[in-house]
Amino acid sequence: MNTLPKTPVKYWLAFVCTLSLFSVSLFGQTKTPTHARVSYGPEDRQWLNLYLPSGNEPTPVFLYAHHNGSTADDVQSNWADSTVAAGIAIVSWESIAKVQGMADYQVCTADAKVMFAWVKENAATYNLDINKIFIGGQSRGSIVSWELAHSLDPGIAGIYMGQALPGQSFSERMLEPITKNAPPIFLAYRKEPGAEGDIHDAAHGLRVVEKYKEVGLGDSAELVHSLSETKNSQVMQFLPKFVRSVVEANR
Repeated sequence: MNTLPKTPVKYWLAFVCTLSLFSVSLFGQTKTPTHARVSYGPEDRQWLNLYLPSGNEPTPVFLYAHHNGSTADDVQSNWADSTVAAGIAIVSWESIAKVQGMADYQVCTADAKVMFAWVKENAATYNLDINKIFIGGQSRGSIVSWELAHSLDPGIAGIYMGQALPGQSFSERMLEPITKNAPPIFLAYRKEPGAEGDIHDAAHGLRVVEKYKEVGLGDSAELVHSLSETKNSQVMQFLPKFVRSVVEANR
């Protein structure tokens, strides 16, 4: 993580122009929602699933955005079970399921704000702690969540993303919202930085980590890669530990 290859600056229009190529099928058992297909807005695409821990106390909540080629129903048990068991709620939200251009991206980022407002307004109903909100997702999910994650809303406690900022969706301009007030972030990748043929280049995540260091938040950014070389390649597996560490640090 010492020296990074120089990443060329992309035009903003290239931010999402190749997203339609990033569909990734992740096979595994999906977790059954506690509450399914709940509307967070008036449009048919604006729905979400809630996966809630037992108990009546307000819990931290992870707002999850899925990868391209999937839907908000695709919440895998191999990471969600341990997350919910750790007392963390999951809200998996839908918008345009397969982002294929700038117009789709803009709709998704607008929907993210509507969803976020709905979560805050309905937090008491589902025992969600609005001061312990974590934003994230995988691949497409990282992109459509990026603006919300860096909105500096006081309720956002952290950011967790897997396979983040893929391909030409990454631009140096993505680093501009990262300031000294940015929340802690955890990034996870299956391959090593610069892996040939891998659109989910961990080098993009390393640029995020470097920006955190530049603004004086080096201790608040963590990145793991090469998970495909381990026994568990699930990029969401570290979520419970990350949430616990942030919550404990803020006590």
